[in-house]
Amino acid sequence: DGDAHQGSEHHARPLEVQEVVEKLNTVPAFKVVDDETGDIVPTPGKGGEACLCWYADPHDARVALAIVAAREPGRQLSLGTTPLGTALAMSEGWGTGLPSMPLRLQASSAVLRSVRDVLSPLPERAAAALNARTSAFPVFLMEELQSPSVAPVFFRREDLASCWRISGRAPEALPDSLTLYDLRVLVLKMMSTGADWRSLMFVAPGSSLQQIDAASQHGAVRDLERQAAVARGDEPPPLEEAAAIA
Repeated sequence: DGDAHQGSEHHARPLEVQEVVEKLNTVPAFKVVDDETGDIVPTPGKGGEACLCWYADPHDARVALAIVAAREPGRQLSLGTTPLGTALAMSEGWGTGLPSMPLRLQASSAVLRSVRDVLSPLPERAAAALNARTSAFPVFLMEELQSPSVAPVFFRREDLASCWRISGRAPEALPDSLTLYDLRVLVLKMMSTGADWRSLMFVAPGSSLQQIDAASQHGAVRDLERQAAVARGDEPPPLEEAAAIA
């Protein structure tokens, strides 16, 4: 145990932006894309402002796609994906080569509704440092599901409950007590606090994985065609590839 404790202390340090991005990149975010160019398409934001937006919930992304399609009926649109860490970094301006258009990240509207009464506002210092266009972004942790090697972070309560059942615990024994964080507050903590963050693992929502499975065949063919066009010089690289994360 002493050796394990010393090892943990050795790794106790704040994470760099790129390390946080890599941890979050196991989770997909969704965007509305132009099929012809592969570029992310602006969607309505708060107050109707058009933003380049990444959505945590594929349902919200589909709603945004339907709105844009109704306004531009001749345009070929579909859902694309961007790793969540990359989307977060770009929306917060942590990089170079970023577009001049407003950017934002959108948490699941269904999850936001479910925690509306218990979600605390961002601390004043964090609010001043973060993108005001991005929504609150709840994530869930539970001490009973943590071990020295794994500390899962969930984006939906139902995924936490599923993990509880898969671990062999009785569903009726699931505690009511959850730790609720705003994702961006947690990220700032990861980048400012000397702790051993290796065990922290972000768990992709089941609905996101289902969306990717459903779209994978069509998307894979389209991506191969686009990669060939980029290689020939016929098309520019997608926005996320052109940007460099700090």
